[in-house]
Amino acid sequence: MKTPHLYAVDLDGTLLTDHKTYKHEQLDRVLTLLAEQGSYLAVATGNQMPKIEEYLAGHEHHKNLYYIAENGAIIHNQGIDLALWGFSPELVNQALAALENFPALGIILSSRHYSYVPTDRLATIAGRVHEQVTKVGIDLPGWDPENPITAIRPFYPNVEAIDDPTTITETIVKIALNADPDEGIYETIEKLHDALPEGIAATSSGFGAIDLILDGNHKGHGLAWLAEHLGLNAEQTTAFGDSGNDLEMFRYAGRAIAMEHSDPALAPVTDLTIGSNNDGAVLDFLEAELTA
Repeated sequence: MKTPHLYAVDLDGTLLTDHKTYKHEQLDRVLTLLAEQGSYLAVATGNQMPKIEEYLAGHEHHKNLYYIAENGAIIHNQGIDLALWGFSPELVNQALAALENFPALGIILSSRHYSYVPTDRLATIAGRVHEQVTKVGIDLPGWDPENPITAIRPFYPNVEAIDDPTTITETIVKIALNADPDEGIYETIEKLHDALPEGIAATSSGFGAIDLILDGNHKGHGLAWLAEHLGLNAEQTTAFGDSGNDLEMFRYAGRAIAMEHSDPALAPVTDLTIGSNNDGAVLDFLEAELTA
């Protein structure tokens, strides 16, 4: 029998095509093969749990399928949150105060079950989301130009607009930002690092998005936690990704595999580059490796 292994796979730009699809029957085959070999698959993504559950609907019965959600803030399996790390209310308020100096950024605050958009940033982020998805040819189901929040709902199913985000009582696990398209992502991240309170880190998550996470609670931390939970070491892990928020996961994993269009920041820690997310390269690679 092969040595147990944990494969961590990013969603957007990696497992999913640009149209947010993948081959469901092939994923079922891969999960079955992994189970037969005592191995595991973790979806490691910046997405919220409700959206991950939507993407993976029909596969949740696989006991060896884990979710590392919100860029490492939540570890989940079989309907149970195994771990959750969130911001203190004080840290959220400090971050919001700092973000007042970045009026061009869209803001979404994520809790375990819901997400919130400050009313004064709603038009900004809705317009950018609509522009970005239109650029890659993705339809926005339910899009209503008169109701901007409908542009966000396909990606944050339980999103609500809120006048004063400091009144949110739930634990915030991530603050997602939508960057000004006229300013480079990494230039914006550098400015954010100078302005944000200690304890918060900013990371690129692709498609013009920047995620604010607890410093140290990135995908790499989530992967390391899950590997230890499963009794595995770093050499027994493989990570697939394409964006800046995969960097720490690549650094931790015994093997790091990038997509052909990946963020150049991943290059120094990449062991292998495969094809395109639009061609299903990840599932093809996994199925070939598991049947070799």
